[in-house]
Amino acid sequence: MMPTTIESNNAHRSDNQLRLGDWLWRPWSAKLWWSGVPLYWLGMFASFKLDALAYVYRSAVGGYLNELFFPPIVALVLSYGFLRQWLVSLPAQEDGETDEHDFWDRNKYGPSGMLREFDPLDPASGALWIGSPLNPLNPGYINWHPS
Repeated sequence: MMPTTIESNNAHRSDNQLRLGDWLWRPWSAKLWWSGVPLYWLGMFASFKLDALAYVYRSAVGGYLNELFFPPIVALVLSYGFLRQWLVSLPAQEDGETDEHDFWDRNKYGPSGMLREFDPLDPASGALWIGSPLNPLNPGYINWHPS
């Protein structure tokens, strides 16, 4: 029999790597909040049978608690710290550096290599687009006038 080695799942991860789970599950407040979510919803299901609970869940306080213990809201609020750290870790642009020029150069031409305003294959060309019903080359041309 060969001895088995136990390796942790985090062996390949560095300590300063951002992980969403560190914000969603690790803090004690997150654990407390996530443990309250199923308790709240189990109480809501029990309120179908118990009138005393139904009075609480149908009140205005119950409405606020419904928003407080709604799982997507909990995930959104707890992931705020991760999103803030992640945005800080993105590379910042230097003063005067902009990618706007690259964006406009990249989107200047349509699929056929013509300027987007005149490219019949690009919907951005308006009535010149081959799929537009205002284009006379389209079989569904709507302004057809027999002359």
